[in-house]
Amino acid sequence: MLVYDTSTTTTPRPGGEQMRRRDEAAFRTFVDERQTLLRRRAFLLCGNWADGDELVQEALARVYVAWPRIASGAETAYTRRTMLNLYLNDQRKRKREILTDTPPEPATSDHDRELAMTLTALLADLPEKQRAVLVLRFWEDLSVPQIAECTGVAEGTIKSQIHRGLAALRDRLAEPPLTGAGAAT
Repeated sequence: MLVYDTSTTTTPRPGGEQMRRRDEAAFRTFVDERQTLLRRRAFLLCGNWADGDELVQEALARVYVAWPRIASGAETAYTRRTMLNLYLNDQRKRKREILTDTPPEPATSDHDRELAMTLTALLADLPEKQRAVLVLRFWEDLSVPQIAECTGVAEGTIKSQIHRGLAALRDRLAEPPLTGAGAAT
């Protein structure tokens, strides 16, 4: 349940708006009359009381902010729509999450840490443009056209920066350059 300070005539609002005392009273009455209905609706949406209560709390916080702008008689519909939008947004976020029993990446070993530190040091030695292009290409997994758009540099220049940067890293790691299908383009 939201707790309100009624000791002042008006409550400061974001964006310079203020809720008048009668608006505050109307909001409190609305919440008191519909709290059970809102909790039941949230329970049915979420499937449990804890998530449902969070949904009601977030929805009422947003309704409180919008209260002076909500047309008289539209409060219930506005609250219902707010709850539904919040619920659907949360579900979209959860769809992107993949829950598994095992971590997505294996734990790193000391060798992996040493390699990461070596690569970090090698990247630091590269010129800024080569380092930026390599990070965008191999850490951010952007394509050459995406890198060109992001940096405002021609694709040919991006390709040559990638090639030069990889060659410099190979030289420093004393690896022979790749040829054939595995070569960088």
